[in-house]
Amino acid sequence: MFWRNGAMILIAVLLAASAVSRAAEPVEAKAATSKPDTRQLVEMPEEAQRLLRSDMFDHLVVITLLMGHLAASEFEQASELAETRLGNSARGRHRGTGFGPGRFMPPGMHQLGFGMHQSATDFAKIAKDEDLPSALSALRRVTNSCVACHAGFRIR
Repeated sequence: MFWRNGAMILIAVLLAASAVSRAAEPVEAKAATSKPDTRQLVEMPEEAQRLLRSDMFDHLVVITLLMGHLAASEFEQASELAETRLGNSARGRHRGTGFGPGRFMPPGMHQLGFGMHQSATDFAKIAKDEDLPSALSALRRVTNSCVACHAGFRIR
């Protein structure tokens, strides 16, 4: 059973890596085949954009690390990492800077962000039960929040 679940996670990681490498193609090559971008443009100062993009990259790194922890049955490590870097504990990190991205987000984007943080907190609690299918399902809810936000909003 573990081999099958571990293999499924490995396949997911490899597919994600393939998607990232395709995403790294030159913008000019994509522009000729891409549809118009209909996502809502969210305007925010350059510093807020930088903080948001840095956070999003960190979230991607954390999700990759979480998959590795789950593949290795390291549920406690996955739980702690999810809560401290993605969960409600990580909300509002930049609030005191004056450029916290949240203050520039429209309500729908803000709601998706809160949903992602809550989903990560939920994942952290579920991971402690050491039930891989339930943990993967909970992690999927986290990534669904990411996908929904990226599908609806852009900052550039």
